[in-house]
Amino acid sequence: MKRNEKGAAAVEFALVAPVLLAMLAGIVAYGGWFWMAHYLQQAANDGARAALAGLTASERQTIANATVLADLATAGNLDPAKAAVSVEETSETVVIRIRYDARNNPFFAFRLIPMPPRTIRASAAVRLPPA
Repeated sequence: MKRNEKGAAAVEFALVAPVLLAMLAGIVAYGGWFWMAHYLQQAANDGARAALAGLTASERQTIANATVLADLATAGNLDPAKAAVSVEETSETVVIRIRYDARNNPFFAFRLIPMPPRTIRASAAVRLPPA
């Protein structure tokens, strides 16, 4: 007895395609999130290094803010207006903290998979040279 197998590949593809597409969307979405997190960490590192050039606490804060925002302005997908930069200083260290609101980023458009937090945080610290 001969069996008719026409359309078997189409049925198999219909069963596998949703899982495959969800995995691909997850790879793209998480890849974008990791890219943003890495870029924000790099901006915090650059801001902390640049802050060392300041002679006073207010000058270090100004330099760090300007450096972080300039770094974010060169990133194609990151909006500097969505970043909150804080500079904390003790007698020995300068700490740069960035909080970025990624809610409306295109990487979060696919809502069928669980996503990482929509607020990305990064921080960097440098030790001040002895006075």
